[in-house]
Amino acid sequence: MIQRVVLGALLALCPAFAFAQSGIELTPYIGYRFGSGFDIRNNDTNQVQRLELRDSRSVGIAVNLDLPEAGKQTEFYFSRQETSAVAADTLLSPASSQVDLVIYQAQFGGLYFPGGMTTGGFASGVIGVTRLEPRPSGLRTHHRASITLGGGYKQPLNRNLLLRFDLRGIYTALDSGGSIFCSGGCTARFESSGYFQAEASAGLAFRF
Repeated sequence: MIQRVVLGALLALCPAFAFAQSGIELTPYIGYRFGSGFDIRNNDTNQVQRLELRDSRSVGIAVNLDLPEAGKQTEFYFSRQETSAVAADTLLSPASSQVDLVIYQAQFGGLYFPGGMTTGGFASGVIGVTRLEPRPSGLRTHHRASITLGGGYKQPLNRNLLLRFDLRGIYTALDSGGSIFCSGGCTARFESSGYFQAEASAGLAFRF
């Protein structure tokens, strides 16, 4: 699923190359993502608990294309975070209060620079898919819609290299009532409509 989303977003970028006025930017980045969490319910006891996502490092890449209108860029954003989901009691399968989790985001949207350039401060907005992949394999993987809003700053170092800083808010929608990370005997299900994470990141943008 996530591979199809990435491929679809890259194909969607292809027509944008024709409209790009002067530049393409590629930005690998590293960040730190702050947890939040969501509620889960035990089907047997009807007990509701909070499942917390631990704060951890994130890595990713952003691809930007200049648009004809001054101060605007399209953006494809892909990220990966390794974390753990922790409950206060043994609600997860197999009989555990914790599951290791890899979270992916593949999203598409754009940047807006109030100054009319492609450097300096900007606002960002992208939308796409979040993949919740529990470890070890064998537990159910979930794909959910997500949206990311934020802002940042691009500081040029020379003609082809910029420092980029971002602060993002990431909201992932959940299917309340759906089972969570199950593999036979799972008694837990989502009880929340979604969860929010915050991410601070920095990277080097290579401009072509």
